[in-house]
Order: sequence, then structure tokens, then C-alpha cells
Amino acid sequence: MKLKLFCILIIACLFSFKPDDKKDIILWKLDRPLTWDDFKGKPEKRFAAASTSYDILKEVNKGTTTNASVKIEAVFFCESSWKKKSWINDQVLAHEQKHFDIVEVYARLLRKKIKETKFTSFEDLKTKMESLYDVNDKAMDKYQDLYDEETDGSMNGDKQREWEAKIMKEIKALDAFKETSLQINFSK
Repeated sequence: MKLKLFCILIIACLFSFKPDDKKDIILWKLDRPLTWDDFKGKPEKRFAAASTSYDILKEVNKGTTTNASVKIEAVFFCESSWKKKSWINDQVLAHEQKHFDIVEVYARLLRKKIKETKFTSFEDLKTKMESLYDVNDKAMDKYQDLYDEETDGSMNGDKQREWEAKIMKEIKALDAFKETSLQINFSK
């Protein structure tokens, strides 16, 4: 009886902690900047005022034998993003926002690459998507590191302003790929 109750409890816990639970996630939107209230995680013991947790989520759904749909979203994770209240200010928030904006740049680049790639089947789409995603993810990580390095984590105001303009220019240049959902038609 105790074992049965334990198993039911474990199953209930697994279903209540779904990784796709949207309450912890903010989808990137041009008109929805981050606020300090979005940073809900526990601060880490390291020399930093804040940390932004983000990713590009991908979803591939089979349609018919001739098509599929793909969704690519830039997301911010509230519960794993954190701030040290005594260290934060508007400049640090602007810096963290640009990290999230870079995620959107790379989500748009991934959508562009997907639209430019020919797929012959659903299996071909899944295989190529993994490769495209991995290459894009590595490039984004390098770009995020370069951003932090050149701005000195927001401490270099001139470089921070340069990067802010550069990132917004990149987002605008990729405006044709702002829609998160793509319809993919297979070719023979």
C-alpha cells in the first residue's frame, strides 16, 4: 500500500513540474522589455550583478506527407535569472535586455536558415534541424561572450551603447523572419 501511494505521489510530481510550463517563461517581444521583477531566481555567489537565463526553443510537428510546421521562439527563464538587489541599476538591466535581444537575433537567423534549406521528408527535417540548431546555438554563445567581453559586462558605457545600436539594427535587418511559426513544404 505504501509503495502504491509512493508511486502515485511520484507520478503526480512529475506531471506538476512540466518543463514547458509557460509561467516561468517570457517570450521575446519588441514591445515587452524585461524588468527587474522578471528576475526571480536566487543570486549565485559570484561577482556579477545579474544573470539572464535564456534559450531558443524549437518545436517540430508533422503535418501531412508533404509538409510540417516548425516553431522557433526566443525565451527568457524567470526562475533561473537572478539579480543582486544592491548591485542593480538601469544600465545593468539594459545590458541584460541585450542578452535577450541577441537570443532573438539568433532565433531569427535560425528561422532564416530553415527557410533557406530544402527538406525532403519529416525525418530529413528533424535531422537537419538538429544540425542547424547546434551550429546556431554555438554561434550565439560566442556572440554573447563577445558582447560581454567588449562591454565589460555593461561597465564600458561607450561600447554598451554601440552594442545596443548594433543589436537593434540586426533585429530590424532580420524583420522578415520575426514570425515564430514556419510552414515547411518537402521537396523531392
